[in-house]
Amino acid sequence: MRILHLLFYSALLLTACTGNSGPGNDSGRDAGTADAFTRYASGFRVYERGSYTLVEVIDPWQQSRDVIFSYVLASDHGILPDSLRSLPFIKIPVKRVIALSTTHVAMIDQLGSASSIVGVSGSDFIYSPGIRQGIESEKVKDVGYGQGLDFEKIVKLRPDVLFLYGVEGNVMTTLEKLTDLGIPAVFCGEYLETHPLGKAEWIRFFSLFFNKQEHSLQFFKAIDSSYSALSELTSGLKPKPFVLNGLPWKDTWYMAGGNSFAAQLIKDAGGSYLWSDNPSSQALPLDLESVYLRAVKADIWINPGAAGCLDDIMQLDSRLGDLKVLKMGRVYNNNARINAAGGNDYWESGTVRPDLILADLIGIFHPDLLTDHSFVYYRQLK
Repeated sequence: MRILHLLFYSALLLTACTGNSGPGNDSGRDAGTADAFTRYASGFRVYERGSYTLVEVIDPWQQSRDVIFSYVLASDHGILPDSLRSLPFIKIPVKRVIALSTTHVAMIDQLGSASSIVGVSGSDFIYSPGIRQGIESEKVKDVGYGQGLDFEKIVKLRPDVLFLYGVEGNVMTTLEKLTDLGIPAVFCGEYLETHPLGKAEWIRFFSLFFNKQEHSLQFFKAIDSSYSALSELTSGLKPKPFVLNGLPWKDTWYMAGGNSFAAQLIKDAGGSYLWSDNPSSQALPLDLESVYLRAVKADIWINPGAAGCLDDIMQLDSRLGDLKVLKMGRVYNNNARINAAGGNDYWESGTVRPDLILADLIGIFHPDLLTDHSFVYYRQLK
């Protein structure tokens, strides 16, 4: 683990000495060219124009095509050019925030702005000790989940912005309701990014709302450098263990596609994903029989759902107990950091620290490469 810390903090020191590119000219949206704000993330674009910033969020839910939401961020609506005054406006820096995803919580927490969070969704599943303390003291309210959002509570919290995510198009009903109530709501699509660094780079999106762009830039550069140094350790490494991912749910195994977030992590950690030949970035609904045909080759099994031990897996289907990988006990789950209600920090802080996830996986696939590594998110099931 000491090696990983050195990689991260060395990167942080180096990047602190470099600057960010300045804002573009004050020509507004008509300039047509977004700033070179991101390297990996594809779900948002930024146009910094000195006194204001235009942000575009692109296709923020699965199956959406050519859907763009635009937001204008500034300290005063009066300084905006006439061409932008009809767009949703967010006064920055925001002071009161509702975050409907644990990922949003992690991003805001990492920016040092956790005290701005006044509302969350599904509070039982928040892992962050600081936010949990706010929930328990009732400084942070639970505003409901999905179609069960408590709009009356949301209005009472008077948020400067509400960050929401879309799973499918009917989320527009929620957006329309929030708009009618005068609640500034912003879509986030970080969960759709297929590269781990693409997800983490959304911290730069959130930083715009808190005027913490430089903080997020230096932090992300350090994460990028740490992740890249780790993936370089496995570059060209052979042999690569065959890796099985996930667990069936109600007789269907939703297998991560070969172009997914999980597949990229496995590749960068020096593993050979059993579904790497599939070009999809989304989950593939498969029956157990078809999975079993490939799973017999697995050397390592990761992310088996909510399983807390090997018996949990075998109780789902006795055939799984016949797999070589389970008999050898080479099964690892990403639930080493979980609270009493089931809140899993892998899906929270892990989103902004993919380098720690990658180090865990390298430690599993190639333990001789990181001999002093202490696992953060993963544990071996017994």
